[in-house]
Amino acid sequence: MKLTVNEKYLFCREMAMILKSGFSLHQGIMMIGEEIDNSNIKNVLENLVASIDEGCSFSDALKANEAFDEYMINLVNIGETSGNMDTVMASLSDYYFRIDDITDKLKQALVFPIILLIMMVVVVGVIVFKVLPVFKSVLRSLGSDLTSFANIFMEFGQIFSLICFIILLILVFIIVGVYFYQKAKGINIVSSLMQKSFFGSKLSDSLNKAQITYALSLFVGSGYDLEEAMKYVDKLIDNVKLQEKLVNCNQDLANGEDFVTVIKRYQIYQGMPLSMIQIGFKTGQIDEIMTMLANHFQDEVSEAIGRFLNIIEPLIVAFLSLIVGVVLISVMLPLISIMASI
Repeated sequence: MKLTVNEKYLFCREMAMILKSGFSLHQGIMMIGEEIDNSNIKNVLENLVASIDEGCSFSDALKANEAFDEYMINLVNIGETSGNMDTVMASLSDYYFRIDDITDKLKQALVFPIILLIMMVVVVGVIVFKVLPVFKSVLRSLGSDLTSFANIFMEFGQIFSLICFIILLILVFIIVGVYFYQKAKGINIVSSLMQKSFFGSKLSDSLNKAQITYALSLFVGSGYDLEEAMKYVDKLIDNVKLQEKLVNCNQDLANGEDFVTVIKRYQIYQGMPLSMIQIGFKTGQIDEIMTMLANHFQDEVSEAIGRFLNIIEPLIVAFLSLIVGVVLISVMLPLISIMASI
């Protein structure tokens, strides 16, 4: 069973602290296993200890465990070769923290509208099945005849509210169904829909750019050149189109083409980010430039989520206001009709 991003962050953070304190890898893993309450991580750590006891290196133990991604395994391999395992674990901790933060923001962008949608279902349901029947009963008990217009509008209000309730209920069932389906199948339908939607495509693009740029910055900072680092980043994202571009980039880079020329051709980076990468190559500060770009794309994610919520929230509130307004008018008109006839 694979660890979540947050679980990998916790593991790497603890390992970095322990290794910097002078303990060995074996001791560090056992110490974390004794202290941690998370049963999932505890099982993974027990398997790691067993693999290391059998003579495996740390990177081989991670690979055999299948709970860790290839990105982490490759960086750990670098740490073993260079002798900077504590630095690598600290970098991985920072990486997973950033990815977890981005994921949380993405969930915020999706969860808040869903909560509003559920609230709308509840409100409209109460109106349809509780409020309107009571008003209809009260109006009938008054013993006054409604005008034809008032009667038609009240009937329209009831039908409109019922249709809205059914539509909202279907949407909720679809959302719940998609959640459990993608969890069972291990696919990300939400991400795919966001990539194709008008509002979500910009957010999805910024999210993927932030992930691959920060990964590249860590690889370069750990001693890889960008051409070598590019071989691993396509596995970190779930955007099929961007993955295809990265695969094509790697093929062209393997044929000896220049890095900047290739990423420009496939529009991996454009505009200001591309110019900064060119400057980084000329000045020999490409690792710092990639870190700056990673922060830039992470800021873009935050801004895109803010824009997404600023668009979605008013739309949902306006729709709810429309439903409530129609219902109120459908109730008030018959009351006015009755009062006028008295």
